[in-house]
Amino acid sequence: MSRRRALVSLVSRLAVASGWTRLRHLRRRKRGHYRVFILEYHDVSPDDHERESVVSRSRFATHIRHLQKHFPIVSLGTAVDALRYQQLERDLLVITFDDGLLGNADNAWPVLRDAGATATIFLTTGFLDGEPLWFDTARRALEALARVPNPPSEHRLAGVFDEWPPRSPVSDLVRKLKYHPAPVRRRATANLATLLEQFDAPRPPARPIPWPTVRALLEQGVEFGAHTVTHPILSILDGDEQRREIIESRDRIEAMIGHRPTLFAYPNGSAHDFDQTTVDSLRSSGFNAACSTIRGANGVEHDLYRLHRLGVGSDSTAVLDARLAGLFDEALRVWLRRFRGR
Repeated sequence: MSRRRALVSLVSRLAVASGWTRLRHLRRRKRGHYRVFILEYHDVSPDDHERESVVSRSRFATHIRHLQKHFPIVSLGTAVDALRYQQLERDLLVITFDDGLLGNADNAWPVLRDAGATATIFLTTGFLDGEPLWFDTARRALEALARVPNPPSEHRLAGVFDEWPPRSPVSDLVRKLKYHPAPVRRRATANLATLLEQFDAPRPPARPIPWPTVRALLEQGVEFGAHTVTHPILSILDGDEQRREIIESRDRIEAMIGHRPTLFAYPNGSAHDFDQTTVDSLRSSGFNAACSTIRGANGVEHDLYRLHRLGVGSDSTAVLDARLAGLFDEALRVWLRRFRGR
């Protein structure tokens, strides 16, 4: 466990044991300040092998059992209606998944179905149509290269990562690649994919939910939203490119499942990853709401196109409780970044 995760775990356990998390909810509810909490997951694995953005099925089941003790779990569409019409008369909790990974269907949905709960899955349509997730390819290649004593020379990538072989953590390298212009990112990913063919990757590539399974899940009560075609950072695209990513993903989902999505999740989703052009494009394209990854809860006063979410991975229930109580909301993260910069 990293030092940061150990600290988060310790602070969370203290917050729960002291009663602080429970008191926060009680005081807020007593004032009638009800909230919609939207949890952001990515993938659920069938075993106990967990990594960044991947939670095991057993831990996910523990999360759902714990959450149902405190909140009704509803679809995002139901929660958005409650916010829009100011009919939020109790706290609501929403489970969301980004990208459309196969583990959502194979491992997460059986847990949710057995618990009588539901979820909203945001689909990256190019991924479901057979195109690998570019950041998964990049991450797998960089992980493989990190295990090679003497990586081959690759001058085409030296300018992208400032140095070759790269020495920074893989997560930092992928984050850097995200913000390069789309043509640069595509070329770099293609070069990394070529390098990946030379080595044994530490894990297999991400697999999407097949479209027939999406249709079956829709009939069983799962809700689907759009997450673009190629998963770019929208704010670095021009207006036409943003609209193309939004509209083509919307239309592809409608063509494949017979239902036009009205909910959207911004790729990456920080406050810098979308802009007013993005929001305007969503409105004009018939979307009713959009999720960011800005940490926090949502009240009736909240902008429906800038909904906050709480990112969840292989967290303990104590960390989950602390997140829901607001202990790690965006305001604290901003303060910590400023503190570190002093």
